Amino acid sequence: MPDSITITITAKTMEGLGAVDPEVTVDISEVTPLGRLVSRTPIPNFDTTATLVSPAPEGFPTWQVNVSLSRFDVVSGFFFQPRPNSPQHYEMKVARLPNKWTSQFTPLDALPSPRFDPLKKVLAVSDSVDLKQGPPVGDLGKNYDTLANGAQILARTALLNLFSVLSDEQDPESSPSLPWFSYVRKIVRIDQERFIAEVDPGLFENVQTILSKLNSTYKAQGYFTESAALHTANIPPQYDIEHNLMLPMITVKKKYEQGNVQLTLAALRSPRGVVHLLDCDMDEHANIVEHGFDLIKHLVNGGTSPIAMHEYIVEDSAQQAGGIATIDLGYQLV
Repeated sequence: MPDSITITITAKTMEGLGAVDPEVTVDISEVTPLGRLVSRTPIPNFDTTATLVSPAPEGFPTWQVNVSLSRFDVVSGFFFQPRPNSPQHYEMKVARLPNKWTSQFTPLDALPSPRFDPLKKVLAVSDSVDLKQGPPVGDLGKNYDTLANGAQILARTALLNLFSVLSDEQDPESSPSLPWFSYVRKIVRIDQERFIAEVDPGLFENVQTILSKLNSTYKAQGYFTESAALHTANIPPQYDIEHNLMLPMITVKKKYEQGNVQLTLAALRSPRGVVHLLDCDMDEHANIVEHGFDLIKHLVNGGTSPIAMHEYIVEDSAQQAGGIATIDLGYQLV
């Protein structure tokens, strides 16, 4: 039997599980000396791993292997010098392409305690919620399970992502230490990147303190700030921010492994007295590049996708749990 080159490819999701994809293509190219395509192999119904066998080349070329998937992004392209009886093993970490997946939600009543109890408590009083770009949601607690169009699905996914990170990460100025979500009282707006909520005034005070200590204490911990001016457009019209804003809005960002979380606060006059609003959103960071995987080219196209943020969150959970994510986000991607 002629000499052959064996290449085994394994693909793992950000959760650390085997990737399943209906259309995978593997290209083997000769980089030097000829600069030519050696083979293109389609692999239908790929499930975690596949093995390719190619005839051994003459001489001592350098080959490059590139893998493309239909539902995942991957940084592929490993180089080697093919030698008979020297099998190659290539393990890739892949990330979901946001436009190829949708969320399948756990019903509100079935979300497990105690993790989701704070969210259920807030949703129960969030009775007048709008969608930033879409029809009003109304009573979010009552309508949670029926949000079904595209914008509503993305907004519900984003809300669950934000709840997860704000539950797992702590306010460093609270004593005793409290999760960020503990300040949320009532949600008034959702969209695919953020939620707007009425919050306890203590959150405004603590973010002010973080900003005052930014250079002395918190910059080294991954906190930073930027202009809050663009966030005025996110405040629902009933709060009339143009006339009712009492103090300049303040904002702080934190570089978490799950993504950059931004907390933007406003203090507003209302017939009920002073109302403090939180505009909370998440966006991409470069930390995952430091883990050896470059997601940036797809995660930033077209703005922040909650499915992209899902990948950051479950990747962090997998790291914390020894390789396989254990976090319950209240939905699955299908």
